[in-house]
Amino acid sequence: MKKSRKVETRQTQGAPLTNAASPVVYTTVQTPLIAPMTVVEAAGIAAVRRCVTLIANGIAGSPWTQWADDVRVEATHPLIRRPARLMTRREWTWRAIATMALFDVCYVYMTGGVDDEGVPGSLIPLPPQSIRPAGYVDPYGVFPPTAYQINGIPDTVSGEYVIPLRSVFWPGVPPHLVGILNLSRQVLMSSFAADAYQARYWQGGGSPTTVITTEQDLTNTQADAIGERWRSRRQKGPDFPAVMGKGAKAEPWGADVSGQAAVEARREIAIEVANLFGVPARYVNVPIGGSSQTYANLNDESLSLERYTLSGFVDPIEDCISDLLPDPNVMRVDMSRLTRAGQEARFRAWMMALGQKPWIMPSEVRRVEGLPESADIQALEQSTVEKAEASVDALEAQTAQSEQQDQEAGVAA
Repeated sequence: MKKSRKVETRQTQGAPLTNAASPVVYTTVQTPLIAPMTVVEAAGIAAVRRCVTLIANGIAGSPWTQWADDVRVEATHPLIRRPARLMTRREWTWRAIATMALFDVCYVYMTGGVDDEGVPGSLIPLPPQSIRPAGYVDPYGVFPPTAYQINGIPDTVSGEYVIPLRSVFWPGVPPHLVGILNLSRQVLMSSFAADAYQARYWQGGGSPTTVITTEQDLTNTQADAIGERWRSRRQKGPDFPAVMGKGAKAEPWGADVSGQAAVEARREIAIEVANLFGVPARYVNVPIGGSSQTYANLNDESLSLERYTLSGFVDPIEDCISDLLPDPNVMRVDMSRLTRAGQEARFRAWMMALGQKPWIMPSEVRRVEGLPESADIQALEQSTVEKAEASVDALEAQTAQSEQQDQEAGVAA
């Protein structure tokens, strides 16, 4: 049976209602924030690039699995093997995750027709810049738009063919206005400005901000001439000295990027960017004072990263794909390659599982570890099973013989 997907509709004509409890919402289109940061600008920030690539690479490299009635089955459905015909599954996942990381929402356009089970042929992840709501928009983000306008498609597209993958749900903010690039523009612009200032510092061979002082009385014309001469020489590069005369002396003004205060400021900015994405600061190469990383808690940190950060991006994708699959199939992203323990800890656990009271076979361990099948291991398992069955049969025969002797002794008595 095919899962049904419904799109709630709302009335968009008439005067606004005064009853706040009414389920009908009359809205107007909200204006986006002024000059939001672009993806090109954000991708140039080292901390942003590191956080996005960390999240996207961690999830995109994980396999998709198919489950039916809580039992894992072979992933044969085309939507699980390749959700879009135009790209690989890894590229599809990377695009969707990166879009959600930067914009908190990724719009998926269902195209390519449907098969006999009602599953669409392709799911195209669209960046928010290429799609916008058509008509009225709920300013509170509760009711989804009934239609969209997609770049390259002349007519509007019904909301039934667009699925918003949302990693967060900010109350009172429509999906097209959310996202780190909009809501956290000030923090990102601080990092962007720090990078630009540092580039100017090293390109100019020193502080890009300079104050020129002199003890002589200068007219406005003379002051402007000295300032213009200094600026023209600095534009040629640090190899061209500036000779000003009249006792004028150029002194640096503003922050020194090599100073301890500036280094600490850039460190704090990087920590703030990492906090925006929910990524531990050490992943953006910022050590946290007073903390130590050992082998034991590094594994715990990877589990924490998957549980509190990556799961927020994995769950929307799982829900989207599972809703489109025919019952009772669902899709799950296997994140075990990120959360599995180290080799020594795993092998120690396998030794206990294969010990005196084993509850798993060696061939199952090899399958979990990704090792090929071994004929010797299978022969050993077969021999072990046969010996165990023979022991059980002998014990049952001995028990039956003892019960028969007890019955005969009772009859004789």
